Amino acid sequence: MSVAAIVAGVGGVLAIVAAPLAWISMSAEGQSESVTGLDGGLLGGKIALVLGILVVAVVVAGILDIKIPQSGAVLAVLGALILLVVVLVYFTKLVSDESFTNTSDMMKLVGGSASLGIGVILAAVGGILALVGGGLIVAKKA
Repeated sequence: MSVAAIVAGVGGVLAIVAAPLAWISMSAEGQSESVTGLDGGLLGGKIALVLGILVVAVVVAGILDIKIPQSGAVLAVLGALILLVVVLVYFTKLVSDESFTNTSDMMKLVGGSASLGIGVILAAVGGILALVGGGLIVAKKA
């Protein structure tokens, strides 16, 4: 098993772990509320979970000597898709979703805040690691 495969596998695990964590966090007057990646209105966490499972499956297949053609490219594409999901969640939910921006504005009025949760950050790091790991595998074979 190569270091690149381990890097990609860690990325997949991070994407899996990120799904049930907070993707959006809001707090005001001592109260806090979070929306996890698996909550009903947030599809991004569910997609990141599935993509993370696929990354881990490809890495495990390599460990078990199951040949997957272009496995490095597959890992890189899965990592890029995880990153794409995170970017889409950011721009569709946090930037352009009117209900979230209104809630965020209301939070600021009462001294609170609304921000990205740790789940989005971990999913992004997981996507980057899967992309880099897959890219290293492709570069090694070239």
